[in-house]
Formats: sequence, C-alpha cells, structure tokens
Amino acid sequence: MAKSKPISLSYFLSTPFFLLCVFFSSSLAAPPKSESLYSTFLHCLTQNNTDPSISNIVFPQSNPSFSTVLQNYIRNARFNTSSTSKPLIIVTPKQPSHVQSTVICGKRVNIQVKIRSGGHDYEGISYINQSPFIILDMFNLRTINVDVKNEVAYVQAGATLGEVYYRIYEKSKLHGFPAGVCPTVGVGGHISGGGILIRILIGWLRLRQQLILVIFSGMSRVFLFFLERYRLKNQ
Repeated sequence: MAKSKPISLSYFLSTPFFLLCVFFSSSLAAPPKSESLYSTFLHCLTQNNTDPSISNIVFPQSNPSFSTVLQNYIRNARFNTSSTSKPLIIVTPKQPSHVQSTVICGKRVNIQVKIRSGGHDYEGISYINQSPFIILDMFNLRTINVDVKNEVAYVQAGATLGEVYYRIYEKSKLHGFPAGVCPTVGVGGHISGGGILIRILIGWLRLRQQLILVIFSGMSRVFLFFLERYRLKNQ
C-alpha cells in the first residue's frame, strides 16, 4: 500500500487576495445608529462596488432575516440572549470585492468591523462588542480548489477544516492537510492564528511576498483581512 506523503505547511498570500486596514481609535467619531447608519452605509457600498445586487448581502436589524443570520454561527449560547450586544448591520459577502467595499465603508461611516469566519468562536470575539459595530460574515466565501498535480489547495476564509479534508480526499487518497481533529473549526480563524496547532507550527509559516506583523495596542485598531485565499502546499 502506498505511503501517505508527509505535508508541511506553507502559507502564501498574494497582493490581490489580502487587505490590511488600520483604524486609529482616536480619530473615530461617534457612529450613526440603526436605520440612519444602514442608509449611509448602503449608499457607500453602492458607490464603491459595481455589483447591482450588493444590497442583498446587507442585513440591518430591521431585516426579518437578521436574527437568523446572526444566530447561525453563534457557538456559545451565553452570547445568544436578548441582552447580548448586537451588530447594527451584518454583511455577508459573496465575492472579494464585497469585502473590500465593506472595509472602505466601515471606515467611512466610523464604525468598527468585526470579522466572523463561522468556526469555533466560543468567546464571541467576532460577534459581540461593547461599542456599536457591524459584522463581516464570511460564510459564503468557502470555495476549495484542490490541484493534486501541483499539490496545492486554495481555500477561502469561510470554509471549515472538515470541508478542506473532504475536498482533498475527493481528489487524492495519498494527500492530506494536518490541522486538527475537529472538522467544524473555521479555516479563517485557524490558519490566521486562532488555532493552537498553528501556534505550534508558526515557525513553518511563510508568505510568498512579505511577512506581515500585526500589532495590537490600546491606541489603535489593526485589522488584517485574509480575503481569499489560503494556499496550502505540500513539500
């Protein structure tokens, strides 16, 4: 029986597939609220994106589907109560340009953007906040393309580890990706540093063009958006 090939992890991001935005809290004015924020934010999106259906991915609190979209990826019931802080808007991007426009407009209307990949956020960091905020919910961005010939898998941030394992197995019975035993962990959080295994393997991670160091401090907010895609390479 053929032996499985050991896989080491190389982590690549190309310039078109990431966006780094820095927001300084000292410059943030009090954001508008509720419907006034929705109108301003939606107008900004339509001005910064050519997709005529972009309004369909924006869910204000008044939208009948708002609660369903919010609760779909809440993993801790303690944060699923009527008294828990709620986002003023949820944006569910379907393509990378939607993410870019959301970041631009979040800065323009002076409101914090929280990113949710849909995995194991039991602390609620991606969907609760003490100050007004919106959620950039990545669950629609979950495409996985496996190139067995070149031993590469391209994975979008909304996919889960289980989906990655399954798509690789569909293409090859000899290849795999070492990331953990729980299939519902989100790729976005895990590979970008949320997973314990990745903390152990951090010395193995490399970027194709540049190394990005993200520093968090009390005086500024730094957001690193890994839009698309993670390149998982066998060596």
